[in-house]
Amino acid sequence: MKIALAQINPVAGDLKGNALKITESITKARNAGCDLVVFPELSLTGAPLQGLTRVRDFIFDCQEELDGIVRHTDGIGVLIGTIVQDECQDLCNAAILIENRRIAGYTAKKIDRLVYPLDECCNIESYPETGEFDFRGERLTIVIGEDIDNELYNESSGIIINISANAYRYKTFEGYVEKLRHSARKTGKPIVYVNQAGGNDELVFAGASMVVDAKGQILALAKQFDEDMIFFDTSRNHSPLPGLKEDISWLYHSLVKGVQDYFYKSGFKQTLLGVSGGIDAALVACIAADALGAENVLGVYMPSRYSSDHSRQDAQKLAENLGIRYRVIPIEDIFVEYLKIFNGRPEPVGDVAEENIQARIRGALLMFIANREGRVLVSTSNRSEASVGYTTIYGDMCGGLSPIADVPKTIVYELCRYINREREIIPHNILIKPPSAELRPGQKDEDSLPPYDILDAILSMYIDEELTMEEMVARGYDGGTVSRVLNMVQRSEYKRRQAPLTIRVYSPHEKVDNNPVVHKYIWT
Repeated sequence: MKIALAQINPVAGDLKGNALKITESITKARNAGCDLVVFPELSLTGAPLQGLTRVRDFIFDCQEELDGIVRHTDGIGVLIGTIVQDECQDLCNAAILIENRRIAGYTAKKIDRLVYPLDECCNIESYPETGEFDFRGERLTIVIGEDIDNELYNESSGIIINISANAYRYKTFEGYVEKLRHSARKTGKPIVYVNQAGGNDELVFAGASMVVDAKGQILALAKQFDEDMIFFDTSRNHSPLPGLKEDISWLYHSLVKGVQDYFYKSGFKQTLLGVSGGIDAALVACIAADALGAENVLGVYMPSRYSSDHSRQDAQKLAENLGIRYRVIPIEDIFVEYLKIFNGRPEPVGDVAEENIQARIRGALLMFIANREGRVLVSTSNRSEASVGYTTIYGDMCGGLSPIADVPKTIVYELCRYINREREIIPHNILIKPPSAELRPGQKDEDSLPPYDILDAILSMYIDEELTMEEMVARGYDGGTVSRVLNMVQRSEYKRRQAPLTIRVYSPHEKVDNNPVVHKYIWT
């Protein structure tokens, strides 16, 4: 049996567009002589669905588009992921098997099963508990997403097909692949794994669909993050492929794809950002240029009296190296007017209000340009700063998207070194100078924060591992520093609630909503 693994990049909620993509892939697979074409989990609807599952018209439209797909299945089997109503009128995340214009049956996901009662039931013929089907002389066991871990499938009698919408999280994909390989060895059956690709809002799907044989060897592998179609013939011998290796390039590619799809799927083409001569802005500028094309990116440098010469030089050099548009708008005159109004004189008093107003002046200027020129502003905050509130609300937090707000500062440096692996794109001085917001004379980030390696370690233990304060101290971290960091995290929750959409590629997806941390307890 020849199987096509159709790794597509659906748009969440765009049923007609997704259905067209599916029917085009069916035609391609049929022309390639395939018996079966397999699509990812929720491939008709896209993911994440969020509130769409509560919209009646959306559910009915899903059935209408599914009916249209059924009419395109002459001579070929199609396995598609969508949502359906079961016999109890509950809404399910399901896999539908179709052949020759007929729905042969479906199976529903066991983990995170959706339950939303509706008035009418879709015309689905069967709901096998174990998802087993006979198809063209083969026994297929169909599994959705994380259900692959369910013991029910350890006794599978045929090929296991795992359709998935596996959102990417850095340094976890190799572990997921190892689970697939372990399951294949345990069952003694090959596994066909088909995953979504591309970005939808805050999630990026890894793609990397594959076939793993009964020995746990990878026999076929699709692209990471991008659409692809690969083929596997059960009657042929396939040579094993080298083991999959996830490295920092995966993280960078995921961020680029997240930005690219956010803009494309939202109908935007051009962006802008404040380029300060700092490392966070440099990374975001590189991501934006790779995602949208340098010609669609505008970097704006907005110096004040505290801006250093090296920052100006670094910002300009970065723009030149990337080939992005570059503009300089000094903010000194505007800043002086604020001082006159609130101080009664043009001289500063040196408090935090004066520091923050500079960021807010810059945010207002960037938003003005965005509105006038039809661009979307991207924020440059990283996870370390966002977690502890070392950002200015309505200032550097302005924007429609925050590409690196889930990337720790220490990983920002790793990504920048990756970008410079072949030639210097990010000026070397940006990588070696002490981080500074340059909002007062001689300011350094470490005046207000612990060193970033310590800060990121504490945040990782708290956000990713969910350790208690006592457990962190037991690992050798100073109790006062831990307490101080956790208090900053808690007291900045109001800021994170108002932050732009963040691309989630680092923090555990099951532990976040649209904020790095949501807890209520205050450490004292």
